[in-house]
Amino acid sequence: MTVLKTHDIYFAYGRHKVLNGLDLVVPRGEVYGFLGRNGAGKTTTLQILLGILVPGSGTLDFGGKTVRRMSPSLKQRIGYVSQSQHFYEWMKVKRLASFVSGFYPMWSQKDFNRLIQDLSIDANQKVGTLSGGTKMKLAMALALATQPELLVLDEPTAGVDPIARREILDLLRKVAKDEGKTVLFSTHHIDEVEEIGDNVGVLHEGELVYQDRVDGLVAFAREKTGKSIEDLEGAFLALVASDLT
Repeated sequence: MTVLKTHDIYFAYGRHKVLNGLDLVVPRGEVYGFLGRNGAGKTTTLQILLGILVPGSGTLDFGGKTVRRMSPSLKQRIGYVSQSQHFYEWMKVKRLASFVSGFYPMWSQKDFNRLIQDLSIDANQKVGTLSGGTKMKLAMALALATQPELLVLDEPTAGVDPIARREILDLLRKVAKDEGKTVLFSTHHIDEVEEIGDNVGVLHEGELVYQDRVDGLVAFAREKTGKSIEDLEGAFLALVASDLT
């Protein structure tokens, strides 16, 4: 079963084409790694999935409905974590949670309390005093407490320290494997997809040039590049346009 599908999505900023016939398929209860270089169109895709942007053409299937743009009721079923966090810096963590909970009827305070404890976040600390990595972890806890049908994250490990990166990846793996949640996360690091992903889509210049199981991607990339997994990130992404299209 799938949670989300897109059908022939096109999007452009003026004359600059960003997405060109995108057909994304996200299976239920698995981790989908959305892989591509910076500027490939990953963030634009996620913003369309969230209803922030409207595609020039094409549709999305989510929650049993086919739509061109996500409605507010559908968006409440998606947990979103952006690459940059914009919180009210003066709020304490627990006050921010109280504020966010008012927008989501399925909010679970019990889950939020458990998550911040597991992630070593102090409920009484002001958000403005948190490190970048801790803010990202807080954003994930807030998103998961809404009981989302789909958790969407845009470059969740960008700019965080190695310890926070490990905690973030471990949490994504746990919520999918142990709790059966569906996770879609964008990245330009192939090692992250290989480590925690079940399925992967590779986006290059607005086109999905590969979409399948992660094991298939790793085997295919090795065949194309002759590189080990440690060397795949640069070698494989450098050959996406010429070897996969």
